[in-house]
Amino acid sequence: MVAILEGFKQYTKDELTVLLDKIKAIVYARVSTHDQAEKGYSLQSQVEKGAELARKKFGYMDDEILAIVEKGEMGDNPDRPGLNHVLFLLEQGVGKKLIMLHPDRMSRYLALQNEIASRVWRCGVDLEFVEFEIDPNNPESMLMFNIQGSIAQYNKAKILANSKRGRRQKVKEGKIPGVRRVFGYTFDKELDTLVENSQEKEMYLLMVDWLLNGKDGKPMNCSSIARELAKLNYPAPSGDRWYQSTVSRILRNPVYTGKFYYGKSEYIQDKGKKIILKKPQEEWQSVPIPQYIDERTYQRIQEKLNSLITKNRGRPTSNYLLKGLVRCGKCGAAIVAGPVTTLKSGKKLRYYVCSKKTKKNYEVGTGNPNETCNTTSWRQDTVDNYVWEYIASRLTNPEQVIRDIVKQQSDERRLEELKSKLKAIENKIQKKEQEQKRTFKAYREGLISLELFKGEVEPIKREIEALKEEWAFVNDLYNHITVSYNELERVKQFIRGYREIVLKDQLNLSQKREIVRTVVERVILHQDTIEIITRWSGESKTTSNLSYSESHGGLQEQPGINPGRVQGRNGLVPPSEPGTTFPVSDPH
Repeated sequence: MVAILEGFKQYTKDELTVLLDKIKAIVYARVSTHDQAEKGYSLQSQVEKGAELARKKFGYMDDEILAIVEKGEMGDNPDRPGLNHVLFLLEQGVGKKLIMLHPDRMSRYLALQNEIASRVWRCGVDLEFVEFEIDPNNPESMLMFNIQGSIAQYNKAKILANSKRGRRQKVKEGKIPGVRRVFGYTFDKELDTLVENSQEKEMYLLMVDWLLNGKDGKPMNCSSIARELAKLNYPAPSGDRWYQSTVSRILRNPVYTGKFYYGKSEYIQDKGKKIILKKPQEEWQSVPIPQYIDERTYQRIQEKLNSLITKNRGRPTSNYLLKGLVRCGKCGAAIVAGPVTTLKSGKKLRYYVCSKKTKKNYEVGTGNPNETCNTTSWRQDTVDNYVWEYIASRLTNPEQVIRDIVKQQSDERRLEELKSKLKAIENKIQKKEQEQKRTFKAYREGLISLELFKGEVEPIKREIEALKEEWAFVNDLYNHITVSYNELERVKQFIRGYREIVLKDQLNLSQKREIVRTVVERVILHQDTIEIITRWSGESKTTSNLSYSESHGGLQEQPGINPGRVQGRNGLVPPSEPGTTFPVSDPH
């Protein structure tokens, strides 16, 4: 059976040696939501067809084939984890063949397709496709390779443009071009609009009344409204729980004033990532729908919600070194400031806590609260102290860090090659524009007919547009690598500049926080370990073998389990390489 890996993976030298001896072909499979919906692609079918090609055409056995799959990544993203995994292995000498279903699995953008193919061939690796023949030494084959890349890019752009135009036309006709579920309404597929949902309308008006007037003489906020709806067995919009955030989102929505706005924002793709751009209000299009409240009532709701935010601000985070940098190792949610405990001695203990642990939601039918994430809390002082001591140790002995950064920069530094490519495309554009001018001149001087002029100019215009698109994409790639290189250079200079300051150990919390933000990408708190990921180490990490223990004295005066102090602080584990995870135990 073919081994299948997902995303990126770090390897030890021994693991790479085994792969070098064993793996002869790598199968790369990618699928995005669009591919699944439109073409019925699946990762499994791509892997099976790629492996079948490896067996039949090259005689490879299953244990000589490694499949790397990529879920939900767009083809215009040059920084895909699975693709980076493939290229890393090829550059280390693993594999003689890279197999894919079709060139559009690499990318639907011609420039990126050619960039990836060039990197594969530079490794001395053959590129094979199940549904396409390619020979890099055959000019006709490469022409067809580039033509299919251009067609794929054109088709994608055309589909997006047509879809956008069709949706806008629907709105002009008073219809809604598909919409996510809007609480209080039902989407009528025949009329393409929102119609009243009487049960949910009743719930919405109850929410409004409770927020503005309270219930049974008691004031209500979003949390108490969610609890009350759950106790009264009102069905939640999704699932069996009412969330505080769900109530807040519903009450913030202006749709209940009787206007559904289309075009408030738009999605654009940038290097495979969807970015939401807000649009000016004059460009919005409105569709009338059933009205539940007037504008004045809506404004009163917003004023009330804003007053509750001011009144119930979260805990202050001024004492927390890692503010905004910490994630929960169990659920991936942000770590926030938790409760403060006062010991018998009068000492105050602060905690980091998973934001999903404090997320307020209530079970429909009972109104019982539920914790979304059941992790323990982490002592703020012990976590902060360890992270700072680890970073300080790296800054005061920066030689290895700088060597790591220089290596990482050299791996990413393909700038000269991309600059040359940009220059070559610019020269092609210039030649085509000169050719266009000569054709205009010939027509103006009566040397060619209007029909011949149009026949000559149109292909030139299309070539110029295609070249400009290619230039823009290569330029984006160049800028992406330049930013990464410059960021690492900034970190490198920062480390050199701050060495003496850190050695003096006279920094206040604000200065320490600035240093940590510069050199740390994020910190992940697991049940019993701290994981530090630095900007120079990317995603690399190593898990220590030491086990978690809560047998230390002093636990009696602390609530629950307190992962906090890293065992290495007592000499058991010295500060290790960037990205390492460390076991933590009670600080006493």
